[in-house]
Amino acid sequence: MESISSTWILNYESKTHVVNSKISGSFSISIRVVERTLVRSPSGHEFLAKQKAVAERNEAVVEIPYIFLASEEICRGYIANVFTKAKIEDWTQDLIVPKISRDAISMSRRLGEKGIKGFLLEADVEIVQERWLDNWLNPRDYDSQGRLIPVEQDCTICLEELSLGGQRKIMKLCCSHNFHRDCILTWLKRKHSCPTCRDDVQNPRPQKEVESLMFC
Repeated sequence: MESISSTWILNYESKTHVVNSKISGSFSISIRVVERTLVRSPSGHEFLAKQKAVAERNEAVVEIPYIFLASEEICRGYIANVFTKAKIEDWTQDLIVPKISRDAISMSRRLGEKGIKGFLLEADVEIVQERWLDNWLNPRDYDSQGRLIPVEQDCTICLEELSLGGQRKIMKLCCSHNFHRDCILTWLKRKHSCPTCRDDVQNPRPQKEVESLMFC
């Protein structure tokens, strides 16, 4: 029987820079919200059926007065207040405020030991909603005898072997190119195209892959 499940994934990266030592800390943030639909067959084949960015925003640099860098709890309250005024949804705040405040406090303490107060924290956030369709079958993955058709020999991202029986999952894009799952999802954080043919993942060329899927 087919099943549908959904999960939220937070991809968070931050960089910190020392700035004018006469000022306090500050931060800027870039937020992207992505919806992703994936199909998984009983054999373990994974297929990225759809991906699209549903929201994106960049906030200007916001100062964190030194008094709010006394502890993570105080810093969280200040940053949450800034986000609320910027009309950033509560569920988004719940995911990213703890990480930003932790990084800000850590940087403040490290620089404080050197007598420096000023820093800029740049946070890059991607929030992904993954919707999984399990127990779907793609006839194009099998030959006339019902055997799995081998995929490309190597992943063009990491250049390591693609093995159907290996520990690393293999994922197919709408353009029919295969990659290691971890490789292609990391790639798609920065780019929206297939590494092999440059097909736009968010607006792929018409394919018959999705139309041919069926329940097991």
